[in-house]
Amino acid sequence: MGTRSLDDYLALSEESSKLLKDSIQTVQVTKNEVPIHKGDKVSGAYVVTRGCLRVFTYTPNGNESTFYLISPSETCVFAIKCLFNKLLYPAWVAAEEDTEICVIKGQTFKQLFSKEPSIQDMTIDALSSAVFKLMTEVEHLQGWNLSQRLVNLLLNQANDENQVLMTQQEMAGRLGTTREVVARILGEMSAEGWIKTGRGKVSILNTQKMASSISD
Repeated sequence: MGTRSLDDYLALSEESSKLLKDSIQTVQVTKNEVPIHKGDKVSGAYVVTRGCLRVFTYTPNGNESTFYLISPSETCVFAIKCLFNKLLYPAWVAAEEDTEICVIKGQTFKQLFSKEPSIQDMTIDALSSAVFKLMTEVEHLQGWNLSQRLVNLLLNQANDENQVLMTQQEMAGRLGTTREVVARILGEMSAEGWIKTGRGKVSILNTQKMASSISD
């Protein structure tokens, strides 16, 4: 989705549409690139138009802990919070894949928010989506063991060829653990015949058994 698609999605008035187009900066980031660091000053509202961003922090032991993902047509609630309250960004953001981001200048976003229902709706959607994703992650942390969380990650990230194109280090970062622990659990799954591991990927061989392991 390019700038025109973003404009169509927001259904703005003609005046606001022109204001939006004049203020947007399009940023391209490659997979695993970190375009936003903790402590950065937020320049505007970030809307993903292609790809996916992951918002995360680091635990005291140095592992990554994911807050939520930002998919196409979604915006980052942390960035909006920072804009309206003049705060520095409280986390890190990494690209899950090659990603395009439309940055709406802060002052422009505030102007549009004050009068455009579609901007208000997008902001509310971002807040409710982030809360839901955070609640889901907390439930998983409290109710699932690490093996179940890894199974869930693999099933959610698999493409239509039943392959997960992630390194063990990337999986460890998403789960807040170490690569060694992920490698051990993958080895156990492989021994069960559920998966086959390769360099930078995992092939899923038995989705039914894997799904059963987190639903029992």
